[in-house]
Amino acid sequence: MDISASIQAANQLDLLRDIETNANKFDQLHIDITDGHFTDNIGLSLDIVSKLKKNTSYKLDVHLMLQENTKFVERVIEYGADLVTVHCESTDINEFKNLTTNFDNVGIGILPTSNIEILKSYAEYTSFFLLLTVNPGFSNQPKAVNLIDRINEFKSVVNNSESTLIVDGGVTVDDLAPLEKNGVNVAVQGGAIFGK
Repeated sequence: MDISASIQAANQLDLLRDIETNANKFDQLHIDITDGHFTDNIGLSLDIVSKLKKNTSYKLDVHLMLQENTKFVERVIEYGADLVTVHCESTDINEFKNLTTNFDNVGIGILPTSNIEILKSYAEYTSFFLLLTVNPGFSNQPKAVNLIDRINEFKSVVNNSESTLIVDGGVTVDDLAPLEKNGVNVAVQGGAIFGK
């Protein structure tokens, strides 16, 4: 299982140094882009993707939590995103189908409060899935759902051994072994890595 470091929890005034200081704790970088509409806060600029691509050698997974996120997928891929996740709550199935026709590195995310059954229709077009387990937009929140229960719900809906499953939100060091045991491919950690 890979660990993806959520840079939202890092020191924004000295981001590259904070990444370098904690480099032994993760495998790739996770970048949350929020808009104040889909989430309650406004997060990092899209430009952070190109800056990190130029200044690090990490794989970049970009998590778009935007009301109109499909407008920005192409841009963040051009900037260097290796994987882009959009949300089923703000991307209808036809928009998503068009995205995956043009890009093979687009996945679908789901909020902890949304019915997991929604993912059935999206599973035809992607093998990348992100289970968000906290309310979007802020670091260091308690989990809104039980991680293992949510993973089991996912497996009951998307029964594809080729899927890449990402769990994002409130993941502690103690959660890592159970997540890996339950088939999670990528665990996103913020505060657990950057200590905030």
